[in-house]
Amino acid sequence: MFTAEEQALLDMPSLARIATLMPDGSPQITVMWFRPEGDTLRMVTPASAKKVTNLERDGRVSVIVEEPGNAYNFVEVRGQIEVVRDDAGARAELVKIATRYIGSDRAAAYAGSLSADPRVILVIQAEKTVHHPGQGPGASD
Repeated sequence: MFTAEEQALLDMPSLARIATLMPDGSPQITVMWFRPEGDTLRMVTPASAKKVTNLERDGRVSVIVEEPGNAYNFVEVRGQIEVVRDDAGARAELVKIATRYIGSDRAAAYAGSLSADPRVILVIQAEKTVHHPGQGPGASD
């Protein structure tokens, strides 16, 4: 589902900003590591996180991923989320995600250093994407 340009942006070790809805309908935004897989984005978070409660109540989600060093070039991914309650699977997924950001030599140690609190996998199924290929102020044409 992602275009080649969107996939190239998602393949960069960028941070994602995920927006969920609080019980009163107000947005809550969190910055997270992620990993693209097919037409999904995968994230790992503690099972006790507010965003998990929000998403289990209302699975609609919006995610923004921008190009490192150029916030004007970004892709928005909208869709539904699946919360996978599998601590062992989440920790294995976290190693894959951490590898994108800190390298394979440090990823397992990082994942192992986290608290024993249960983790979940957030799987975002992309239903709509919008790429904004901006270059920012002062960019030459």
